[in-house]
Amino acid sequence: MGYDGKGQYPIKKIEDIDKLNIDFSKGYILEKLVKLKKEISVIITRFGNNSYEIYEPIENTHEDQILKHSIIPAEITKKIFDESKDWSIRIAEELKYIGTLCVEFFIDRNENLYVNEIAPRVHNSGHLTINAFNISQFENHVRAVCSLEKIPLKKISNAKMINLIGNQIKPYRENFKLNENEFFFDYQKKEIKDKRKMGHITTLI
Repeated sequence: MGYDGKGQYPIKKIEDIDKLNIDFSKGYILEKLVKLKKEISVIITRFGNNSYEIYEPIENTHEDQILKHSIIPAEITKKIFDESKDWSIRIAEELKYIGTLCVEFFIDRNENLYVNEIAPRVHNSGHLTINAFNISQFENHVRAVCSLEKIPLKKISNAKMINLIGNQIKPYRENFKLNENEFFFDYQKKEIKDKRKMGHITTLI
């Protein structure tokens, strides 16, 4: 499984394969390394044919292959802004997907856009929508799958989110003082594990 840095192996030269503990009885996907400038994600909720609400692109940064920070607005060109939203709409329509969907994109150093991942669900990078928009990705998902009213999206504020990984959750569980523009979310996972997403902080900016 290639997820949150697990089951993923960077290979710069053929000799690297001999140094890795790879079980060749299993299947793997070989991906070309993109000269990455940044990653963005687009959250879209599709209610039906050509009926959707789409959030603005979110800029993401990672640590140890795990999403660490997300922020809106993303620092991208208008071309990338429009293209990423258009591609997300086309993907959701082609799949005839109902509910909230996330499309992750890579942007390379030449400003080329690549679809990196499609997540047919609410997504970690979209957690900031809880505080930054009038309708969160979670509420929109429920509205879509339950055929409830589609309410036009309205951005309340720019925002940034930081994931709390492993022991980083501890200070916040011990009544860490937050500012008025900061919001703490605890996923209530009983066991704290290394590299495990335990919660997040959203800051309105």
